[in-house]
Parts: sequence; structure tokens; C-alpha cells
Amino acid sequence: MNWYVLFVQTLYEDKLCAFLNRSEGIHAFSAKLEYYRRDRKTNELKSLFPGYVFVKTEFDQLEFNEWLRKQEVKKGFIKQLLYDHVSALQKEEIQILTVLLNEYHVLPMSYGHLENNKIVIDHGTLKGLESYIVKYDKRNRLASLDLFFLNQRWIAGVSLERKE
Repeated sequence: MNWYVLFVQTLYEDKLCAFLNRSEGIHAFSAKLEYYRRDRKTNELKSLFPGYVFVKTEFDQLEFNEWLRKQEVKKGFIKQLLYDHVSALQKEEIQILTVLLNEYHVLPMSYGHLENNKIVIDHGTLKGLESYIVKYDKRNRLASLDLFFLNQRWIAGVSLERKE
């Protein structure tokens, strides 16, 4: 599978994904982040990388460019991210995406506790990746990870329990 990245208006991420997914051989998605919403006291989803749509297809770069050019309705589409006719995603970035996102393209909430002022993840996607956590916002239950992707630092939902 080849991966491509489209830069889109954030309002149209999900609509553009739905439109692209109607085509044969195209799987488009907008990566989501599960996070705790304090005002509603529940977990919700929001865009992990606002303004980016990921496309998986068997098309090579030239075929994909031609297919994309022929699409009539592209409301919200700005441009394709690529470097000299090569996909903007590197193999390592694709691997990170496939490891951290579940089958619904969501980075699920992780749960853990503090031990000697260090975060220990008990269960969730970040289990075993605690060394990548560089900052934790306990008010919003969000962890900043030392992983950069599309010139942005990854954030992940992490809920910590007090263990005495």
C-alpha cells in the first residue's frame, strides 16, 4: 500500500474522507485522538492532526496524482503534500501511525499512574512508550510525546489514577 497526505480545510476533513472512500481502491481517513472532556466528564474524539487527511491506495504516485486531478468535487481540498513526486510520509512515520492508531484510526486513551513522579501506563496504546512522554497536562489529561509528525508534536490522552 502507498500512503499519501492531503492538506485540507479542517471543517471538511470528515466530508472529504467520506467522498474519497466512495472510490474503488481508496481508503482515506482523518486520524483522531480520544481525550477526556472535563465539562462533559466523558471521553470524546477530536482530530489528531487538524487539516490532514491520509490516503492508502495501491496507486503509485503518478496514478494517484492523475486520479486526484480527475475528481470533480473536492470541497475543502487545498493540496497534496509531497516531495519531488514522492509521498510526504516516510516509512518510519507510516510505522508509527500503524502502531499508535487502532483499526478505526483513533489514538485511544491510555490509563496509568504515577510512580516516583514518573508516568507508568497500565493499559492502552502508550504502554511501553512511557519514555516518549515529555510533558503531562493533568488538568486536560493530555500527554505530549517526543514524536514529531507533520511538523507537530504528538499528543495523547492519558488518565492517571493516584496509587498510594
